[in-house]
Amino acid sequence: MKMFSYTRAGAIFKKEFKHIFRDPFTLMMALLLPLLIVLILGNCIEFNVQEIDLAYWDQDKTESSRKLVETFGSSDYFRPYEVTNPDKGFADVVSEHAKAMLIIPPEFEKNFVTGRKADVQILLDGADNSSISAINNYLNTINTDAVYKIKDIPPEDNSLLKFKTRYLFNPELNSKWFSIPGISAVIIALVAIMLTALTICKEWEQGSMEMLLSTPVTSTEIMFGKLLPYAVLSFCGFIIVYVAARLIFGIPFVGSYFILILATVLFIFDYLALGLYVSVISHEQQVAIQYAATIGLLPTALLSGFIFPIQYMPQIFQWVSALFPARFYIEISRDQFLKASSFEDLIVPFTALFIQAVVLMSACVWRFRRTLE
Repeated sequence: MKMFSYTRAGAIFKKEFKHIFRDPFTLMMALLLPLLIVLILGNCIEFNVQEIDLAYWDQDKTESSRKLVETFGSSDYFRPYEVTNPDKGFADVVSEHAKAMLIIPPEFEKNFVTGRKADVQILLDGADNSSISAINNYLNTINTDAVYKIKDIPPEDNSLLKFKTRYLFNPELNSKWFSIPGISAVIIALVAIMLTALTICKEWEQGSMEMLLSTPVTSTEIMFGKLLPYAVLSFCGFIIVYVAARLIFGIPFVGSYFILILATVLFIFDYLALGLYVSVISHEQQVAIQYAATIGLLPTALLSGFIFPIQYMPQIFQWVSALFPARFYIEISRDQFLKASSFEDLIVPFTALFIQAVVLMSACVWRFRRTLE
């Protein structure tokens, strides 16, 4: 059995880099695609619902009702506009020209001033379930602010119990601070698995892999020599995302570069091994794309916590999500950008990433040798 030779693996590494720089598509996918994805998703993904069109029908026409409408309009959440009858407001909600409708009944001010119950009605578009919870939270805040504004009482002078909330790590609840560190996992997974699967499948299709196997280079040296260039390109993609996050989106970084880089390297090798495994079992680029999307990209987006919180998933899907490295990498990435936990606090996700890297690389080496035999 031949010993592993760094010289032979280095020769494969140099050869692969030359092929990469001769292929504009590969370079564009590795360097330009991460920037495009982070710019598009970073600007499109917004968990904070703002500028909600609010139709209102004011039957009271008093100073109190005007102050109530002004409270909605003075926030960044609602854009109120008046309708002359309830049918028009209801039609706007149905046609999605408005997300909500405010109905102020007659004698609203009279009931409010005399201490009686002054009810107003809010109609919400229940078909848009993604924004309902956010709107309800806004209404609770506006309800309190409207009382102070109508009674002309400063909030600090009232005797009511009031909670003063302070948001740690993300004071403004900026959704980009939460989403973009997660986007980095999707981008790294995309670049790593696609580049590896497609380029090695291309070698199988063109027959150059058989020529390479006729040399004294072992299968293990071929595998590592081919993976390392794409590891470098994937890490360059991570750097591009990091720079865009800091300079374009203004996301702070308060953690340890060592912890983030170590997690990124482990994560890259996880998906490089997965991409190589896909290429070995498929041998065709079209089949490799389907496998890569099914095995790698869809679970990365849906079961990693990037969009949907894992703790609210059914228990079986929480177990399934633990099979994918993206879940643990996103946890580390978001933590290091915003919280700066120590390595000891992150030992569980690091251990999971390390075990997954060892298992995937071992399976890849085993399958690669079996295929060559």
